[in-house]
Amino acid sequence: MFNLDDCIAFITCKGAKDLADSLEKRLNNFNITRSQWIALYYIKNNNMITQKLLADKMSLKEPSVVRLIDKMEVFGWVNRISNNDDKRSKFLILTDAGKEIETAMLDVAEKFKSDVLNGISVEELDVFKSTLGKMLENIEDGS
Repeated sequence: MFNLDDCIAFITCKGAKDLADSLEKRLNNFNITRSQWIALYYIKNNNMITQKLLADKMSLKEPSVVRLIDKMEVFGWVNRISNNDDKRSKFLILTDAGKEIETAMLDVAEKFKSDVLNGISVEELDVFKSTLGKMLENIEDGS
């Protein structure tokens, strides 16, 4: 008989939400949301990223990313630059203030990672990642 509490989709969804909420709480101490920090991270690490590509990387719809970038622009963290090859597209770059907060939040993210992985061996983590990867492949294969 089906048991929701034993369902891998339910377990992973709840776990992902709990982890995301915990990171969000830590970042909120610095007046930044998890989504804002993730956006800053991707903008910094992807030269001349477009809003569309950022939306894809963050698994968000483009209008959600536009609103996110609008707020980050108001905070002075991000600038939009016209794309000469496609007038409808904008590139995103970090301002000095955006670079500063993104770098500062890396320490928060590293501490979070360390806390979450406390007591978990490299081998255990590798097995988890491999197993999750196989499950995701099974979904893509339609199994």
